[in-house]
Amino acid sequence: MLDHEEIKELHDKAYTHNQVTRERAADDLVFYWVTQWDDNLLEDSQLAYRGEFNILRKAGRDIISSLAANPVQVDFEPTNEDREDAADLLDGLYRADEQNNSSSEAYENSSNESIVCGVGAWELCTEYESIRGDSNLQKIKRKPIYEANNTVFWEANAKRLDKADATYCSILVPYTDEGYKKLVEELTGEEPEDIDVSSFSNPEQSYVFPWISGNGKKIYVVRFYHVETVKEKLIVFVDPFGEEMVMRKNDVLNHMDEMIDAGYEVDSEREEKRRRVTLYIASGREIIAKQEMAGEHIPIVPVYGERAFVEGEEHYEGVTRLAKDPQRLRNFQLSYLADIVSRSPRTKPIFNPEQIKGFEYMYSENGADNNYPYYLQNRYDAQGQQLPIGPIATMPEQPVPTALIQSINLSREAVEDVANAGVPQDIADPDLSGKAVLALQNRIDKQSMVYQEHLKHAKKRDGEIYASMAKEIYDVPRKVTTTLPDGTRKRVEIMETVVDSETGEVITLNDITNTEFNVFSDIGPSYDSKKEQTREILSGFINDMDRGDPLRNIMILQVVKMIDGVDFDDVRDYANRQLLLAGVKKPETDEEKQILAQAQQKGNQPSAEMVLAMAEDKKGQAALMKEQRESKRVQIDAILKEMGINVDKFKAQTDRINTQIDAQEAGANINYKRVDTFGKQLDNQEKIINLRNPKEMSNDDLLKELAI
Repeated sequence: MLDHEEIKELHDKAYTHNQVTRERAADDLVFYWVTQWDDNLLEDSQLAYRGEFNILRKAGRDIISSLAANPVQVDFEPTNEDREDAADLLDGLYRADEQNNSSSEAYENSSNESIVCGVGAWELCTEYESIRGDSNLQKIKRKPIYEANNTVFWEANAKRLDKADATYCSILVPYTDEGYKKLVEELTGEEPEDIDVSSFSNPEQSYVFPWISGNGKKIYVVRFYHVETVKEKLIVFVDPFGEEMVMRKNDVLNHMDEMIDAGYEVDSEREEKRRRVTLYIASGREIIAKQEMAGEHIPIVPVYGERAFVEGEEHYEGVTRLAKDPQRLRNFQLSYLADIVSRSPRTKPIFNPEQIKGFEYMYSENGADNNYPYYLQNRYDAQGQQLPIGPIATMPEQPVPTALIQSINLSREAVEDVANAGVPQDIADPDLSGKAVLALQNRIDKQSMVYQEHLKHAKKRDGEIYASMAKEIYDVPRKVTTTLPDGTRKRVEIMETVVDSETGEVITLNDITNTEFNVFSDIGPSYDSKKEQTREILSGFINDMDRGDPLRNIMILQVVKMIDGVDFDDVRDYANRQLLLAGVKKPETDEEKQILAQAQQKGNQPSAEMVLAMAEDKKGQAALMKEQRESKRVQIDAILKEMGINVDKFKAQTDRINTQIDAQEAGANINYKRVDTFGKQLDNQEKIINLRNPKEMSNDDLLKELAI
């Protein structure tokens, strides 16, 4: 832990380091955003008109558009190949948090500043999901840092592009008297009695950035992040299912109630080294507050434009630095040209006094008052001599220097050479195909490539910080919202425990707390751009394929699935379902998995044609059995007649048998087994009769033998 004096000393070292580069970058911000005439180079100019003919702003917009068209994609991969589910969860959480307004503003502001002056930054922090205080669950949020060139100060020894090697960083925030008192009261619960502003909270004032107001009422507070390596005690808990959970000793107190309710027990303890990040909020008088941050990295992400080290000193610049001189020259040239036009007299005719004597009033009127239909002129002088008709000469125009005309175009080219990343005018066609647009984009990206590469490094660093923080705040079972690559959102249960049906082991799903991740970043077109390109490629394949080719129908379904339109959801869902059932698309959601399972279950059942064939086969078997039974009845009738059995009694028995046979025939199509069983009973009856001597049996005995 640091004391107040150590914080002030470290901050002073970071603030005084690289002062010249920061002042130049501050000049660039003013030149780009505020005024292009606020410098010493043109202050002695006698121009009555000073205009800004800004080419630089368009170049900045074009680079920003290029970055937006080629966003940086961050991907997390687990060091353990068996934990792909954790990586997918972290990817979804990262995409979801990127889409909130604060993150979008942080990215936009830092990109703008890196393009304009050469450096920008944003900050990651955690906040509670509910502002009412009824939940201790946290989420990760990004905050923009405005004018990072003048407010963010890194350790002087840090050399890496992402500042991952820095051990401390401070952010300077100005407050008014009232704002400072409110901050102290909010953080400590006590209102400060007086304000003692020291040199630490009052950095020297540059002529560009107003570090301190003229009346001395602006108070600066520093947010100071410090990283140190510490040994920490870890406690291993075991739940009733035998699943382990490792927690830091300091975090156990925050989750003690949940651990007890869930039935966790202490299993063991161990020590390990880790990086601890502490945030100090301090003024020139005292440390107002301090807290330990989630994760193991300083949660500030710098974004650079062009950057280099010269004689051990870090230098950075944006698109403004090299374009300032040609832009100044162009402003001066066109302002001088406007001065020539505004100060030059209008072209007027020259007469001898005798030519217009008496008619001077006609030639003295200007503008709207000059409404004479024609002018009068004397033809003869007082001696009767003939005067010339018309003016004897014309007042010449103010000449425009030839060098000025030639250099105006040159100054424009000079600005575009160092700053323009826009579409060349000769190929700017709004009806270009997707393939041509991609080729053109590759040409444009060459101007903005350095900004894209440095933003790629920044986003990778952002992913590393995010993963480190997420492992600590997403450590208890809860519902979270994730975002898929196509922009759709879904709710996911994290830290969910299930029992493996095969092994019987308890498995924790969607657990990122005990997983290490590698972070990768890549530059590419946006999801919508890639979808448009894919749709165009598939459309070309479809036109060239045979209409009978089954692959053609699959491609048509894929194109339909990628079409966005009003009232088109049903058609798109149908195409998605067909691709799923065809095995082309893998199920991604629970609903799709259920649809596929139902289809597979239905596929195991016989088709309608198969059921019909089976029914016809059973009918044939039943008919054959009926013939066999009729033959048996004829044989039995002959035996009964030979034995002289009472016909009426036998008729009652045979009627009953016939009824049973008819019932078996009616149910033959439903249950073949019952029919077969009945036939076997008749066979057994016949065998018994054949084995015995019919003449020695009475009628009652025979009826008993035949009774079923």
